[in-house]
Amino acid sequence: MRILITGAGGAAAISVWKSLSAEHELYMADMDPLATGLYLVPPERRLIIPRGDSPDLVPALHRACDAWRIEALLPTVDAELMPVAADRDRFEAAGVAVPISPLECLRICRDKQLLMEAVEGQVPIPSNEPLTRQVADRVETFPRFAKPRLGAGSRGVAKIGNRQDLEQQPMDGSVLLQEYLPGEEYSVDIYVRSDGRVIAAVPRARMKVDSGIAIASRTVDIPEVIQSAIRTAEIIGIRGIANVQFKRAADGVFKLLEVNPRYPGTLPLTTAAGIDMPKLMVDELMGKPVPDRLMPFKELMVVRYW
Repeated sequence: MRILITGAGGAAAISVWKSLSAEHELYMADMDPLATGLYLVPPERRLIIPRGDSPDLVPALHRACDAWRIEALLPTVDAELMPVAADRDRFEAAGVAVPISPLECLRICRDKQLLMEAVEGQVPIPSNEPLTRQVADRVETFPRFAKPRLGAGSRGVAKIGNRQDLEQQPMDGSVLLQEYLPGEEYSVDIYVRSDGRVIAAVPRARMKVDSGIAIASRTVDIPEVIQSAIRTAEIIGIRGIANVQFKRAADGVFKLLEVNPRYPGTLPLTTAAGIDMPKLMVDELMGKPVPDRLMPFKELMVVRYW
């Protein structure tokens, strides 16, 4: 296939390139002309595109897909997902597959309050409510955890250790105040077929993190976490590759943190564990048979090098 991958400067795009470059004709795009992934492909397959929040992004992608006869568009940047999904029908009408989650699912994942409301009662979640003046006045115990309702990654998150920390947070409902979860964190890479069946769920422990990116991780078979990730994906309508994050609460229960409906940068670990998710995705796009039940994986550790 001829495949265009955006976010060429990120670990996710390069992870997808590692899985697919030997068998497919890959094109790389990024807003930064010095993005690493651009130089993994020949010059004629490189594209500089507008920012993910620019109204010029989608038209630029349409022109590139038309000029290069692209068969699949893989956006790997959070800000690009909703604009591309909103124009999915036009891409598909031009013969370009867009294997990402539906627009409504992306909207739920983007707003962490909507996500908690969507799965409440069906998946363990931390106690939470949007932070207002009235909510702050009721808080009597610490620590707590605060995160922006909208956003991605770890930007803006904070441990609230006391009243002074709490008072520094905005009180306009834009921040979600949550129960503090002191235990270990697991990120579950999942693959959901186009018919909604989850065929892969691989939990990994983030053993060492630098600038929000896991640089040492290990895969772990934890049935409780796997089943919660599968249920979350089914409820909110994930399709393709995504990442579901959990953390253990003081009572020992793993509770949902957030869902990243995009390609995680640690896909090579999942591949090493026996499940090559980008290859699964392309096989499905090409009409090749893919498993119809949950795939097994190996437990192993990876330390990333640069």
